[in-house]
Amino acid sequence: MEDTFLTESQLRVLQLRLRGLTQAEIARRLNTSRANISIIERRAKENIARAERTLKLVERLKAPVTITVNPGDDILQVPQRIFEAADTAKIRVNLGTAEIIAKIKEEAGDRIHGRSVTKGFEVSLTSDGEILIS
Repeated sequence: MEDTFLTESQLRVLQLRLRGLTQAEIARRLNTSRANISIIERRAKENIARAERTLKLVERLKAPVTITVNPGDDILQVPQRIFEAADTAKIRVNLGTAEIIAKIKEEAGDRIHGRSVTKGFEVSLTSDGEILIS
């Protein structure tokens, strides 16, 4: 088995679930309870989510451009700030203004009221031009 954040049991359960088996069918096949399969599957998904968050954190740490968006800022002004910072860093942004605003609303919507930021967040730009919201 490869060195991952998943145990052998978790990997086996996820593989069987991806093949379309129910938790009850997997439990019968592995001679255990459905409740145990449920726990194994939940922990596997938690481990995957944790690994994904770690990868996103590393991407943000490596990002050459990070902009702080403060409470009271107008989200419609954020794309221009991103484009200016990207120009300085000689990075081509992969999204247009409308797409950047939509991404901010989707990923930081709980920190925005109307056009105004209610709780600060950061926008990072990777060297590949990808925008990350944290």
